[in-house]
Amino acid sequence: MATGGDPAHEERREALTCSLCLEIYTSPKLLPCSHSFCVKCLQDLTTHLKSKTFPCPQCREQVTVPQGGVGSFQNNFYLNPQDLDKARDGTLCLTHSNQELDLYCEDCKLAVCLKCVLTKHKLHSTKDLSEAASEAKSELKLSQARLQEALSYVIDEVTSEKKELKDVQDKKAALQEAIKNKHATLVALANKVRDVSLASLDTVSGEIESQVSKELDIKQNNLDELSLLQQQTQQAIDSGTSCKLLTVAKEMREGRGSPQAVKNLTSAKRSNVWRPGLNREVAEDAIEQSITKFFGSVQKLRMKAVTPEVTAKEMFSCGDGDDTEVFSLCPLDKDTVWMSFARRKAKDDAPCEKFDIKGASLGTQINGFGKQTYKCRGRSIGMSTTMKKGDLMQTFEKSQKRTIFKLNNHSAKEAVIKSVKVTSEDPFKVEHTLLFSIKVGTHRAFDVDSSEQLFAVLEEAQSPGGQRKVLLYRRDQHTPVSTYTPPTAYCQPSDVCFYRLGGREVLLVADQGTDSVHVLHVKGDELKFDRYLAPGCPLLVQPTALNTDTQGRLWVACRGGDILTFTPIA
Repeated sequence: MATGGDPAHEERREALTCSLCLEIYTSPKLLPCSHSFCVKCLQDLTTHLKSKTFPCPQCREQVTVPQGGVGSFQNNFYLNPQDLDKARDGTLCLTHSNQELDLYCEDCKLAVCLKCVLTKHKLHSTKDLSEAASEAKSELKLSQARLQEALSYVIDEVTSEKKELKDVQDKKAALQEAIKNKHATLVALANKVRDVSLASLDTVSGEIESQVSKELDIKQNNLDELSLLQQQTQQAIDSGTSCKLLTVAKEMREGRGSPQAVKNLTSAKRSNVWRPGLNREVAEDAIEQSITKFFGSVQKLRMKAVTPEVTAKEMFSCGDGDDTEVFSLCPLDKDTVWMSFARRKAKDDAPCEKFDIKGASLGTQINGFGKQTYKCRGRSIGMSTTMKKGDLMQTFEKSQKRTIFKLNNHSAKEAVIKSVKVTSEDPFKVEHTLLFSIKVGTHRAFDVDSSEQLFAVLEEAQSPGGQRKVLLYRRDQHTPVSTYTPPTAYCQPSDVCFYRLGGREVLLVADQGTDSVHVLHVKGDELKFDRYLAPGCPLLVQPTALNTDTQGRLWVACRGGDILTFTPIA
């Protein structure tokens, strides 16, 4: 074995070694001061920085971290990757020239020679290099299998996204062609209508012109006759002989100039004659509406987002952008849903309207008014609504027994929840018997659990700028047994809903402020935050209303009128 180091070898080793980890460079990055370090070493170095600058480990010159992080530093293209690979895979020690690498330092995770073990790695744990390599090979096989599984998954995801992108692009191209074809059809139709209209104009105007021309000829003849008589009369006055004067006078008295003859020439007065005219009525708004209906409107493709817990799907939109707010919704069956919402420029305050699952309106309830809350339990339909007398009611059927939970004066400083039996099929004309009551403060929404023993009430803030709170009541107590206050001022709770998720009943809280739905566990008499439902779901934007259907789906209304469903993943 050689006892000394080769200077050229030492220089080559130093050029290929990172001064931070003292190993062969991995993804070397070049700093502005011309010193290079592994990208991972730079990441470890800058992890806990309080500012965007740090001193170069070699020259101490201040270096600014790029906006994209240390990975955005320039790659050191002067270091040939092939040379780095050869140095990394070599069998000779870079510290001690011509010494075979036959041991592995477990403390430093580095292949070393016997001389390294006797010096720098003297107190470290080592093993035979071939044994360490065999273990590394087994570990890499496991990593390879894991990477292959991940690779297959990502390939499927990329393929799916590419297919979806192509579908959107193909659909766009098809719609562009359809719009162009409709435009060509509309232009051809407009040209045809133009030609027919012009021909019709020629016919109608020809008839009118003929009639007016006849009238004009008659009046022109009368004009000529009167002008001639006037001229003859004036000549007789100015220079006529006695005989001429007598002749013209007789003509004016008994002949063509007699009062009756002149009267006949002026009898066809314009004011007494009906004249057909030309007119063209144009309703620009009607034309625009007709053209818009003919072309159709471009609709956003329905989206779906899968999270580890639920699958979110965009059903339809009933809104007009940010000017629409859904207060409540109730899926009646698999095909229809009732909603209460406010539209921009709407005459009615929050009408109750029925939609099919494609978003087509099926009609408006005449008796619907105010902010309404609907609930669906079992096979029945329930609703809670601000009635004309200020009552908020919630109805549902359990087995063969229908029950209403009624919350009086929801905008008052104090309200009462009442449970009543319904003896009428019309919830707007309910006859009832009081079973129990619970006093609550000014509230926005409420819900009852499946056991009919717990009530969750979303209480309005007691002061301007304050936060809403979720209060939990028990059937046999008049004061709340638990309170949930949102963790930050950005939270804006808008609705509450008991929902069965993951094998247990939880309380969901819609939060407009953070584009989320809070999942609360009810442990005894305590409301405790557990997690967010579908965190980061791109479809969930400012949720305003929650409800469930008989299929176990959660319906969510978002500000702007977008309606979503969340289906638990088994």
